[in-house]
Parts: sequence; C-alpha cells; structure tokens
Amino acid sequence: MVRILCSVLCSFLATTICLTGAYGAAQHDLPPPVTKVLTHTWKVSPAWKTSTYTFHKEEFINPRIVEEMQGPLADSGSQLISVNVQNANISNQFFSEVRVRSTTPTPYVYYQEDNKEFGYSFVGATTTGIQIVHTQSTQGGSGVYHNLLFFIFTDTDAISFGLEVVPVTQPTLTLIGTLPLGDRFTGTISLADDTLTVLPPKESAQPLPLYSGGIILQFK
Repeated sequence: MVRILCSVLCSFLATTICLTGAYGAAQHDLPPPVTKVLTHTWKVSPAWKTSTYTFHKEEFINPRIVEEMQGPLADSGSQLISVNVQNANISNQFFSEVRVRSTTPTPYVYYQEDNKEFGYSFVGATTTGIQIVHTQSTQGGSGVYHNLLFFIFTDTDAISFGLEVVPVTQPTLTLIGTLPLGDRFTGTISLADDTLTVLPPKESAQPLPLYSGGIILQFK
C-alpha cells in the first residue's frame, strides 16, 4: 500500500513539474518585435528647443495638461489634441501641485489628488522635434496604466483682440499619437538615432496591447 501511494505521489509530482515547465516556456513564447518605418514631416516650430515649458527640465509642463490631452482611460481616440502650453501652464484650469521624483534617466513629473496619481517621464526627442513621453496613471485601484504619447510644438495662427485686431502666432503643444502599453508595464523603452524601441519584459509573458512582442519604430 505504501509503495502504491509513493508511486502515485511521484507520478503526480512529475506531471506537475512538466506542466509547470511547459507553462513557464509558454509564458516567454512571444513573437519578435515588429519593425515599422514612419516617413513624414510635421510642421514643427523652430523654437521647440528653446521652449519655456518642457517635458525634461524646469519649468516642467504641468502633468494635468498631459493627462487632459491623453484623455480618459475609458475613451478611445484623441479629443483634446492642441493646447497653448504657455498660457495653460499658468492657468487655473490646469492647476495642480507639480511634484518631481528623481528617477533614471529622466525625472518623473506627477501630481496627486486624493487616491489618484498621474505623471510622466521624458523618453526623448527625434531630430525632427517629435517629443516622446511615457505616462503612468492610477485611479485608486491596483492598476497602473502606461502609455507613450507623441507631441510636437507648433506655431498656430490666431487672432489678437485689443486696440487693434491683428493676426498673431502662438506656441502650441500638439498630440500626434498615442501608443498604449497596458497595465503595470515593466518592459523597456529607448530612443536612439531616431529609432524607438519598446519591448515587453523578458521575465514574463506580458504582451503589449497592439504589438505583443514589442515594436521598433524608425522615424524618417
């Protein structure tokens, strides 16, 4: 009887180990990253490098502005895509206490309100002036939702009303794209030589929502 029990137990353990190993292998079985080439020239303001408000140094662009441009998690597609960042950054509409956490390689800029937090870190800029920003947002639950946002600074035509009514040019921050990274993303993001590389974590099968094995995006 003891021998039978030992035999059954050994068989059970062997089966469990095999299944666990197979499951672990399946976890890491993601496809290779896809490579995409984006060829386009946006009308970027020549003053983008000297803008007063930036994503990577003081004075930081208020994270509440970035959150509003990203839009609610429940919605899809862009709604608010352009903001006069010079005015918005000092406005009551987008007011929040901007906090900065020292992180590598760039600081994490965020605000907190009750049980909610939203922040961003600067990934980098292409030679043509596309600003890439990694955002994180929580709504009080266990989820931490990550996105990559793509911005440009533009010069927008407007009208100035005063003693004279004249056309003017105002600096505008414009959202040109959003790449969702999913909940609790722990992969890697890098930008070098106008090539953006986004890869899922190696230690687990955590695919990206649109490109499960990752994406390599070349800006031409």
